[in-house]
Amino acid sequence: MSFGLKAYLRPTSINEATSLLAKYGKKAMPLAGGTDILVDKPSDVEFLVDITGLPLNYIKKRKEGVKIGALSTFSSVETSDLLGNGSYSILVDAARKMGSTAIRNVATVGGNICNAVPSAQFPPALIALDAKVKIVGPTGDRIIPLEGFFKGIRKRDLETGEILAEIQVPRLPPSTGTAFFSIGRSCVDISTVIVAVRVTTRKNSTCQKVKIVIGGGIGPTCFASKAGKLLQDEIIQDHLIEKVARTVVAELKPRSTSIRGSPVFKKEVAGVLVKRAIRHALMKARGAC
Repeated sequence: MSFGLKAYLRPTSINEATSLLAKYGKKAMPLAGGTDILVDKPSDVEFLVDITGLPLNYIKKRKEGVKIGALSTFSSVETSDLLGNGSYSILVDAARKMGSTAIRNVATVGGNICNAVPSAQFPPALIALDAKVKIVGPTGDRIIPLEGFFKGIRKRDLETGEILAEIQVPRLPPSTGTAFFSIGRSCVDISTVIVAVRVTTRKNSTCQKVKIVIGGGIGPTCFASKAGKLLQDEIIQDHLIEKVARTVVAELKPRSTSIRGSPVFKKEVAGVLVKRAIRHALMKARGAC
């Protein structure tokens, strides 16, 4: 672990952790699962602040929804009874697509989010659920929508000294179904295209809301499509799903520099996965009625 490090620090409280990160600024980096930082070995990091001892490893159900501590591993999400059924199961599906078993046992939800890479598995599923994140720092706490947390590739809304502490997923309406689909070169490889969908229906079978989120290197951040509005107040039928998929494909502008598939390939795959995800989420929403 010798990549220009001057000190390895292990705070025992959140306040101590944020104080250390504020003190050393850009020369410091928090260490959680370490599945990326110990591979990348950034040369400008001189102080590793090990936050694994902080009380941020939990999955709790509350009246207003579900709270997930940033240090929760993907294995804990994958095996969570609270998330395994109903609309939150999209998070379990996303966790299962996160690398190998060995990676899932170590990698943390917060780390996957804070890396802010377009191919990250968890953010599309969380954004589809309108999740928010709690950020703590030397000057206090703040809660922001996860969708606004990402500012570009490896760029996120974190000030010096701040850490992402918690993910907050709101309680979802009845008759809500979700779906998560992704494709990569292998079952443990980084995904080329990710599609996360949430569908909520009314008692008369019309659509109340659809949210479609695309990830996996399509752009610098996750893309929340507006095409779902085409289904609002409609009874969802195949011709409408086809129209939504075409609209999503037209919205996408994949990066031509990506090594994981051409822009044409990614758009075609995204269209197919959007149709599959809407149909799957709709089936689950109707089953929840």
